[in-house]
Amino acid sequence: MLWYKLVLAALWGAGAAAALSYCFNISRYNIVWGALVGGLGWAIYTAFLPASGVADNRAYFLGALIVAILSEILARVQQKPATIYLVPGLLPLVPGGGMFETMEATVKGNLEEALLLGFSTLTCAGAIALAIALATSGKRIVVAILRHVRRKG
Repeated sequence: MLWYKLVLAALWGAGAAAALSYCFNISRYNIVWGALVGGLGWAIYTAFLPASGVADNRAYFLGALIVAILSEILARVQQKPATIYLVPGLLPLVPGGGMFETMEATVKGNLEEALLLGFSTLTCAGAIALAIALATSGKRIVVAILRHVRRKG
């Protein structure tokens, strides 16, 4: 993929994350961090999309994993809750287009296509949820190990 497409994707993702952060009344300083996290997550998602351009679970997983890890790191460094960075950062990754297409196929009566699109959208949402769970669990394990090491040493 060409670098300028990734930069453009990062800018669009950052803009969407910043707009949501503003709507949630997040402080200006944290809006910048949330926008950076969202932009990077969307750029990673875009970079790992297959050549066909069809949404892929792995691309959603990797984008959400980057967002979740960066959110946990920023939360630890800034002494803020991770959700301040996680929710706006994940906004660009939400498979809303897949949900819309599923409902459109259902309303038109094309149930086979609706089931296929619905399953695809559900697996993409599951990949996002799995990435968040892994990052959060990984952070808790690392913090527990560091606390244990500090007590011993």
